[in-house]
Amino acid sequence: MTRSVFLDRELPLAHAGETVDVTGPVAHHIRVTRIGAEEEFDLVDGAGRRLRCVLAAPAAAAPAQDDGRRSRRRGKDGEKPLRAHVLDVTREAPGAPRLVLVQALAKAGRDEQAIESATEIGVDLIVPWAAARSIAAWPAAKEERAVAKWRSLLDTAAQQSRRALAPELEPLARGSAVLDRLRETDRVLVLHEEASDHLADVLEELAQETGTAPERIVLIVGPEGGLAPEEIDALREAGATPVLLGPTVLRASSAGPAGLALAQAALGRWRRPLR
Repeated sequence: MTRSVFLDRELPLAHAGETVDVTGPVAHHIRVTRIGAEEEFDLVDGAGRRLRCVLAAPAAAAPAQDDGRRSRRRGKDGEKPLRAHVLDVTREAPGAPRLVLVQALAKAGRDEQAIESATEIGVDLIVPWAAARSIAAWPAAKEERAVAKWRSLLDTAAQQSRRALAPELEPLARGSAVLDRLRETDRVLVLHEEASDHLADVLEELAQETGTAPERIVLIVGPEGGLAPEEIDALREAGATPVLLGPTVLRASSAGPAGLALAQAALGRWRRPLR
């Protein structure tokens, strides 16, 4: 069984053979997961660093006081540090080319479902997009809260899928400003139900090319109402290619993850060396 993984963005620098203190919400999570003494688990920082650890046995209980009661711990139980012995330290390298998902805001939490699944599949960067037909919105007064919610969803999904590299999250792109997030070295693919090129074919061609590979493959997913014609035209002018996923029409919650799964398989990022 694979080891449990706990994400700590304040993970201290440590080397094999050293001991680190685990505090706050991470320590609480380890407790509720019922990790026992001498049981192995991983601590990751979301930036690629992974510490394989073993939980140290708890310190001996404090002696009874004169009145017969044991000394009370200060603060909540979740705030008491845990001790973890570091067995090994590794760093997870990012995949190449990087996989980017531009996810239009969608109603009923379908955009949130999309980014969670995309994280589990291995997306490297996510750009939230207020497209022309997005019904869901992030008003300026609530944008900071919405960003924090997305960041929390990505971190939780990264931890669940045992990633040491959590996806990056860019600020919201509003309308045509999404074009400014694209680079000349990108291969931009717009998932669209009326496209004539199939995503699987385009990805296969990319995998077989011997020239300079794109630095990033960007998949763009519209909202539940689809992309507006003017958005398609603008993306085409910017060098994007509309592509078709398959014979069925997928929701905003599943189109991006499905495209990313095809990309992972075609580019070989999911393959591991046989041992």
